[in-house]
Amino acid sequence: MLRLLSKGLLLWLVLCAAAMAQEQDITPAVYAQIKQMKKLLHLTEAQAQAVSPIVKDYVIKRQAILEQASGTGILDHRTVKSTLESLREKEDRKLSRVLSKDQLQKWVDRENLLATMNPDNGGSMADDSGGVGLEGATLKF
Repeated sequence: MLRLLSKGLLLWLVLCAAAMAQEQDITPAVYAQIKQMKKLLHLTEAQAQAVSPIVKDYVIKRQAILEQASGTGILDHRTVKSTLESLREKEDRKLSRVLSKDQLQKWVDRENLLATMNPDNGGSMADDSGGVGLEGATLKF
């Protein structure tokens, strides 16, 4: 019961934060993911336009989940991971309406590989342009 309540509370917080996150400029993250999809999946222009709102919605909600988890000090990583996995599954269902079966499988395989390589991150939107400098590690998500 408590677990269900915490998931419900997290979902409510995510939805509230998602509305606020839409105010932020997420265009670079969306553009980067669509660029990756175009290159990897050889999307047509029509497919790229069709996946754009799906990707934008995913990026906004994912960002809100991560910000909410870090901002409120939620330490229940299982709940956050479960919420991110659910979000990913919803995005995949939406993408399945636009992508071919082979394209979707290639994208899901890529996402699974990235999640395996970085299990604490929840997947795909890590920006690999960060690095280690004199001030320490620079990580971008």
